[in-house]
Amino acid sequence: MTANTATSEENLLGKSGQTEEPSTPTSDGEVEVGGAAAELSEIFFVDNSRRKQSIRIQVKLCPEGVYLRRETDEDDHINEQLIRIDDIIGSRYGPRLKKRARGGLNSCRNPNVPGQEAEPEPDSDNSAYLYIYAYLKKEKPLRRVQTLRILRFRSSNDYGVNLQTAELWHHTIRRHKQGSGSTSPGNTGKQLLILLNPKSGSGKGRELFQKQVAPLLTEAETQYDLQITTHPQYAKEFVRTRKDLLDRYAGIVVASGDGLFYEVLNGIMERMDWRRVCRQLPLGIIPCGSGNGLAKSVAHHCNEPYEPKPILHATLTCIAGKSTPMDVVRVELAPRDKHFVMYSFLSVGWGLIADIDIESERLRSIGAQRFTLWAIKRLITLRTYKGRVSYLLPVSNGKDEEPPVEAAKEAKEARESSAEERRPSSMPMNTGEFRDLPEEDEDLDADQFADAISLDRSVYRQHADSWHSAMSRRTAYYSLGGPSLHSNRSRMSVSQRIEAANAEFAEKVPTGTIPGLQVPLAGTEGWVCEEGDFVMVHAAYTTHLSSDVFFAPESRLDDGLIYLVIIRSGVSRHQLLNFMLSLNTGTHLPVGEDPFIKVVACRAFRIEPSSSDGILVVDGERVEYGPIQAEVMPGLINVMTTSGQ
Repeated sequence: MTANTATSEENLLGKSGQTEEPSTPTSDGEVEVGGAAAELSEIFFVDNSRRKQSIRIQVKLCPEGVYLRRETDEDDHINEQLIRIDDIIGSRYGPRLKKRARGGLNSCRNPNVPGQEAEPEPDSDNSAYLYIYAYLKKEKPLRRVQTLRILRFRSSNDYGVNLQTAELWHHTIRRHKQGSGSTSPGNTGKQLLILLNPKSGSGKGRELFQKQVAPLLTEAETQYDLQITTHPQYAKEFVRTRKDLLDRYAGIVVASGDGLFYEVLNGIMERMDWRRVCRQLPLGIIPCGSGNGLAKSVAHHCNEPYEPKPILHATLTCIAGKSTPMDVVRVELAPRDKHFVMYSFLSVGWGLIADIDIESERLRSIGAQRFTLWAIKRLITLRTYKGRVSYLLPVSNGKDEEPPVEAAKEAKEARESSAEERRPSSMPMNTGEFRDLPEEDEDLDADQFADAISLDRSVYRQHADSWHSAMSRRTAYYSLGGPSLHSNRSRMSVSQRIEAANAEFAEKVPTGTIPGLQVPLAGTEGWVCEEGDFVMVHAAYTTHLSSDVFFAPESRLDDGLIYLVIIRSGVSRHQLLNFMLSLNTGTHLPVGEDPFIKVVACRAFRIEPSSSDGILVVDGERVEYGPIQAEVMPGLINVMTTSGQ
């Protein structure tokens, strides 16, 4: 037996075995344990060469996890351990595995499916092995400890009998994980869609995936489809045009920074079946980029460790099989009399932080220090912006403003009071399903995106039709066919059917509930307008803007609130310096009233710059400068978490 702080491995030698519940094979070959609270128990021995004796260990598998009870004959010392079922990511049974270096990109095939591997050669004593992979959560400091428990079954001289016992334990672990609420892809029969940007962060996306992500997916028996992005908007086009997205995949994981997640989100929202995709496909993120604000926010929400191994911890979150609703913010822009709609999950910025983020790109070669250096430069040459900022308070009860914490509580209670209220207000009340894109659409070939680890195998059409286009062939007429609809509308005239189809189509496109950008907000009920010179206006709806910027400490993934931080002209450079230096700890916001810095919890806002020159960012990406407004759509998507809360 070997143990250390990073890895704990035990090889337990089984002598005799018993099960407390009868087991019967199912029609598909799996072993089913009778009763929902089935337990398996067996006695194992570990040789202690130092004391020249065997240590007796009772191992019990129950719905709570794997319980180990160790005792010695000399001093009757008893040591107990429970490996929680939620900490177990998977198991594997069969012959003894040869030691091999971890980190290779192995096959995604299930090693326990007959016919996929050569028949193993059992040990000389016909032992069968069960490998249990777990990552135990430890406090103070918060971390995950890699743990491997090896159970060796040799109660029979027949290898087949021992293998059947190991298989029983393996399937019981999977059954108990399902009972704990986990919908891990390994148990659904579907794959994870993993979109990997090889140039994200330091440009080592492939290497990071092979060394840190792929081994965990193998341990968790997770089938996955790895797609390597080859150019900007690849991920957006993939999720927008893939017809079998819901049938083939159990979730979508982005192995990159926040920019690729932004592509995936907006690609989903351009699908005709966006509502079903948002409801049925949870989204996960593995931080391979430079900012990684969403990954840190998810870890903060779940009380999971982030450093020193953010990729490992995020991968564990993505294979946990649980998800949590998350707010999405609908953003409208109108630069130069144009009109754009996009969907944001992180932040919208105007002023100081946006300037530092974009202008420091010229110093990217020096790494993260570029933000510090450019922040010093911008504090010396402080710039202000003239314009109007308006925001819509969460409730219209006559109060001028509510503290962020109280507003969050009220929003949560309002959502929990009715299941209907948890749906975004811009969604129609009709909960009936609607049809996906038509099968006969020639532009949406499911094979146009190759299942690739090699860049040159990926092919797609860059200029696919969009339902935003007036010339698109993918219109409501294609999505409303079918006998049931035909029979309901058979007595309508052609013009009536066209009008009804267009009305139904309009309902299914996510629309806003606040006045359009061209409509003045002065005097509108619930809106507060402020004019003047501003140093910064930054809106956030996750706790972290990046892994080291704890911007909105009171924010929650699904609180239905936007946290708007407003810094007015007149603030001293010393106060701004303290603000910037405190961003990593979340102590940058004023405790009481402050004449220059304030934070407002709202559900919508509008920024109207007076000048035509400046920087606006959405989720860290620069957008065209001009009027912009946004409103929150509560709980629109589901993100992968370990808690499911």
